[in-house]
Amino acid sequence: MVESKVVFCRGRENKKESEYMLEVDEEYVSIKDRGQGTWTINIRGSKEALTPMYEFFDNVMDLEPLTMNIAGTGEIKHYFRGISDIKEEEDEGNYKFGVTLQLLKKSV
Repeated sequence: MVESKVVFCRGRENKKESEYMLEVDEEYVSIKDRGQGTWTINIRGSKEALTPMYEFFDNVMDLEPLTMNIAGTGEIKHYFRGISDIKEEEDEGNYKFGVTLQLLKKSV
């Protein structure tokens, strides 16, 4: 089985520096299309695993551009719109948080 990841990058010039890149195993990510180019990315896992992921997004400024690459299919440019708090799920030991992204559209 091939391991798939969702990769988020802040700032293309810093793309190779680990503090500007986050790789998440696809099994911990669910993506919901909210319409009109808005996406909610839900990330689930243990609190220990989620903490560095949460810190990555918590340091992104509102409307900061970032890219998302799902399983190596190519980078899609988005604006960061916000992050929810980490919440405990009903299953003991599992936590989740959500990130809202807006598809970056260029004016013609």
